[in-house]
Order: sequence, then structure tokens, then C-alpha cells
Amino acid sequence: MTERHSGLAAFIENTGCNVCRTAGLTARGMEASAKLAAACVKRSVAPLGKDASKFLRTAVRKPVQAIGNRREKTTEKVSRFKRRSKIFGIRRAAAMQWKESALEMKRRGNTFAAAANVAFPVVSVAALIMTVNSVMSTDYGVSVQYDGENIGVVSGEDVLSEAQRVVADRVKYYDTDGDYYVTAALAITPLTSGDDVIDQEVLAEKMEGRISMKYDEKPAEAMLEAEEEEDIEGKIKAFAIRVDGELIGAVEDYSRIEEVLNEIKDPYDTGEYVEIGFNKDIQYDLEEYVDPEMLTADRLIIKTLTGVEAAPEYYEVQPGDNLWNIAESKGMTLQEISGCYATYNGKIVEDIEHSVLRVGTLIQLESEIPFLQVECKKERTVTSEIEFETITVEDPTLPEGQVVVEKEGRNGEKRSRLLVTYREGTPVRKKTLDYVITVEPVSEIIRIGTASSNSINYDVPGFITDGGSGDYFWPVDGGYISAHQGDGRGHKGIDIAAPYGTPIYAAASGTVIDVGSGWNGGYGNCIIIQNDDGNITLYAHQAETVAKLDDRVEAGQLIGYVGSTGDSSGNHLHFEIRKDGKYYDPELYVKEE
Repeated sequence: MTERHSGLAAFIENTGCNVCRTAGLTARGMEASAKLAAACVKRSVAPLGKDASKFLRTAVRKPVQAIGNRREKTTEKVSRFKRRSKIFGIRRAAAMQWKESALEMKRRGNTFAAAANVAFPVVSVAALIMTVNSVMSTDYGVSVQYDGENIGVVSGEDVLSEAQRVVADRVKYYDTDGDYYVTAALAITPLTSGDDVIDQEVLAEKMEGRISMKYDEKPAEAMLEAEEEEDIEGKIKAFAIRVDGELIGAVEDYSRIEEVLNEIKDPYDTGEYVEIGFNKDIQYDLEEYVDPEMLTADRLIIKTLTGVEAAPEYYEVQPGDNLWNIAESKGMTLQEISGCYATYNGKIVEDIEHSVLRVGTLIQLESEIPFLQVECKKERTVTSEIEFETITVEDPTLPEGQVVVEKEGRNGEKRSRLLVTYREGTPVRKKTLDYVITVEPVSEIIRIGTASSNSINYDVPGFITDGGSGDYFWPVDGGYISAHQGDGRGHKGIDIAAPYGTPIYAAASGTVIDVGSGWNGGYGNCIIIQNDDGNITLYAHQAETVAKLDDRVEAGQLIGYVGSTGDSSGNHLHFEIRKDGKYYDPELYVKEE
């Protein structure tokens, strides 16, 4: 073979190989594209259900398989052409390859059929790609159909499930003769610009609307008519009359009964009361159908309502009352009324005959009383006292058991607006509507001594040499003036407050002319000294006295201990200076330490 023929053969061989390789690459690329498109379609149509996914897999599989087969055959032909070129030469190898292709075309049919065999996969892939693009660019929804009518489009089955649950809870209000299970047909549908996707609340309302068209509630009038048709056969329309819930009869017309009851209340209708009624609740029930034998004559019911019964009657004690006049007014003996049950402010009065008969005491009388008693209510404004509170304080400066009122208590006052219920003129109930405190109560403070009798220190010095800087000696070992002479209450001396048991010393020298004890006209334990200068000094309210009658005492000598005996409200020394029947201001003679 010449060099020219050799180069031409190589060129033809390379060209054939390139053509075959290009065909193979093209087939491989189309196969990969088809698989990628199939995967995209699968993801896109997953919400549409298994049927749509299965259809698309079938549509993709055929062109992919065809492309794969074409790629394998092309690769096989390229390999065969190379192998034959080396053995038989290029010309012969090409002739053999062409002959095989002609036989294959003949075997498959005509040339058009062969071309169609190649074109079909290509067209299928193109159609698949267009389908994928269309699917991926289109929104889908779930169309809900109920009772043959499309009632809306929702975004998914979960919306329908929630709507079904809501409707299932509501249908119990419809006459469905039992539980009603809400079902609906679903269909996947592409959305257009005119479609409106609804939520579960709107869907539930639409489904309930369809249900109500078939199973709506019966009109109240129709139900009433149906009930009446069932109940009135052989019965009479009547009103049931009940007193405190107890049936006393049935009548066709209760107007006559009402007329009689109003006649009983008329005398009380003077404008004085805010409400007039009876002590028992009378009810005329809604219309009922009863058997004829259940009807009661008007006169019998009126006789019952206007009759009497044995029941307790109460009497409230008024100002000026006593058991004698109460018994006389009620036609009872003193012995009979003394045996009655009585209460005051909710507490039982054990022996009414020998107890203080307080205003407001309720006495329960046994007698026949009307079956119905007129009760009238009116508002009253009353003024009452508020009892003061007593506060007890233990005082270790007072002897054990001694009681001193430090601050007197005072009752307060309040004005109350009451709603009082009267029965036959007697108040039987009071309800406080509101009240205003006009005077605040003042608490009483009482001090009780807790000091033992040995709390006095008896080891104090019998004399002290320094005290006040006045002419007279300061009579107490410490202390202070807590009340001056006069003091707006005719106070005859001064009060020097000091702890219980504080030593008391003579303010000036002299002779003890009196030693008092006990109450002693209010002075309590008291010593009186005739001083050498002609004045008389008095030392009152002592816990204990030391100096004795006729003792000679010197200024500064111990004569007793501070206490609170007699008319005293606390531990102190009441100190007086007298002369010629006059009381001098001790502060002119002594000065506070």
C-alpha cells in the first residue's frame, strides 16, 4: 500500500472512530439528561400521589432504555470497525459495516421505520423535558367534593382532616339520629389565577352548610306543634300552682287566685314599703297539659292559700315591753310565755323569766298562723353604738394583780341603712345595705401589775444628802413632774412619776402626824408630816410606808416607796404642801433634779 493510500486509510479510520465516539457521547449525554429530568419530575409530583409518579416513571423509562441501547450498539460498532480495519483494511471493513447496517435496516423494516426507531427516543426526551418544566412551574391543590358538589380547594389533606374534626364536633346539634361521620372525595387539581385556596375554618363552615341543608334543626314552632300533638290527646291545657316548690293543684285559669292574693296585699300598699309579697314563694308554672282529673277547683286552692297552719310565730321585744304585757297581748299566761324559746343576737336566752328582757329579743310563740303571711320590706336608717375594744397590758412596775385604767374606752357610733322585712307588722329580718361610722370608738387600755411583793428594794439608804436646789428637799430619788398643781382639774399638788418601789424622802424636817392606808379617800397609802416651819407636807399613793405615826423625821430621811394605791392611774408620788387650810404650789419650794 502506497504512502498516500496509507494516509487516506488512517484518515478514514480516524474519522469513523470519531463519528462513532461522538454518537456514543451524544447518547450518554441524552441518557444522563433524561435521568436527571426524571428525578426532578419525581420530586415535583411526589405530593400528587403514587399514580402520577408511576406514570412518569413509565414515560421516562422507555426513552432512557432506548438511548442506553443505542449507545451500547454504537460503541460495539466502533470497536468492530477498528478490529476489521486492522485485519481486512479500511475499504473492506467499511463495506462490511455498511452491509451489516443494510441487513439490520431490512430486518427492522424500511428506512423510515429505522429512522423512526432513532427519532422516537429523541422526541420522547424532548416531550419529557417539556412536561417537567410545565409541572415545576404549575401550583397544585386538593379539590374537596362533598355530596356531589365541589366546595373548595385546600392546600393539603391535613386541612381537610382538621375541618372534618371540627364538623364532627358540631353535627351533634343537628337531628342526624346519631353520630354523623363527615366524609369527602378528594382530587388533585392545578390551580389557576381564579382559584382561591381556603383554610380549615372556611372548609368546615362550607361542609356544615351542606350538612345543615339535609339535616337542619327543626323549627321551634314545628317541634312545639309535634310535641303538642303527642301530649294533648285526652289532656287539658292548665297551669300548675306550686308553693315553695310543692304542687298544690292545677287550674285552667289562675286569674281569680291572683285577684284574691292581691286583695290580701292591697291594705299594705300605702307607699311606705318598697316591696310587698308573701312569706312563701308562689309559682305559676309554664303551660302544661294534664289529665282532667288533676284539675283543682279555684275555690279549693284559694281556701288553702288563705287558710291557717300550725307554725311558730315570733315576737320581737320592743322598748317598754315586759313578759306580762307580751303574754297579755298574745292571749298567753306568764308561765306559757316563760317557757317559750327566745334568742338575742343569735344567742339562746336560757331563762327568759329571770333574765334582762332586752329590746330586740325574739320570742318564739306557738300558735296557729295564716298559711300565707304578708311580708313587707322597707328601708330604715338607724344609729347604733360600736363597742370599744379593751386592750390589756402587763405592767411590771405595778404590784401583782393591781389594775390601772390608763386610758378610758369610749364607744363609737355608726349610722346604718337597713332593709327590714316585716311580717304582720313585726320585723323578722334585717339586712344591712351599707353603713357609715360617724364616731370612731376609743380603745380602753388597762394595765395589770405583774411585780411581785418583794420587788421593792429595802436596802436603799435611810437618808440622802443632796436633792433639789429649792428650800425643800426633792422628795423622790429621781422621777419627773408628770402633773402640775391645778392642771385644769383642781389638782392640789404635783405628781412626780417614778418606777414602782422608788424611795421617797422627807422634803423637810418635822413630825409624822398621820399615816393612812387602803383607799384613804383616794390618797391610798399616805404620810402627812407637820414640818418645823409650820407647813404640812403630804406624800400619797405609796406602795409601802416606812415612817410611823409620831416619828420624828429629818429632811432627806426615807419615809416610803413610790406606788399607785388609792385613786391612781400609774406609779407616782402625789406631793402637797398645805398651811392654814390653803394649798401651796410645791414647785415654789422644790426644784426638779
